[in-house]
Amino acid sequence: MPAAQRKGGDGSRREFADLANWNLASLTELFASDPPALGDVDVAIEGDVLRVTLKEKGHLDVFVVAGGDQILASVMLAPAESVPERGAFERLALKTHKLVPLSTFGISTVNGEEWYELFGSLSARSAAEIVVEEIAVLASNAEDAANLIQEWRNGEIAA
Repeated sequence: MPAAQRKGGDGSRREFADLANWNLASLTELFASDPPALGDVDVAIEGDVLRVTLKEKGHLDVFVVAGGDQILASVMLAPAESVPERGAFERLALKTHKLVPLSTFGISTVNGEEWYELFGSLSARSAAEIVVEEIAVLASNAEDAANLIQEWRNGEIAA
């Protein structure tokens, strides 16, 4: 499998070598290279978490953590409290999550508040192209999930 390419400061193309395991530093370098599948990207390290902001996806934030044998990527969708009839919505999310490839619905607590999230995980030994693809698919799925939440709020989807 070919290594992912990045543009060097001099305009030349360089390749990411396959690494034993991805870590925060190597993931930062990968995403800071603005992989074509993600478009223009900002990256910021926040503690042990990498915030990958996809500018061309409405500044969508994807939070990435690498540890041990896996990489976990997550998008916070909406505060759970903002979704009416939470129980019915959660049942809908569980029933339809198979339609969301490579991503899973979840609930996380952020600053004491529950949030709906979409997340995916992959091996920390994955090739660069696979890591980028996972983030691209997660971002696309997050857009769909955000639309689902909005349609639910608007009463366009029945329980």
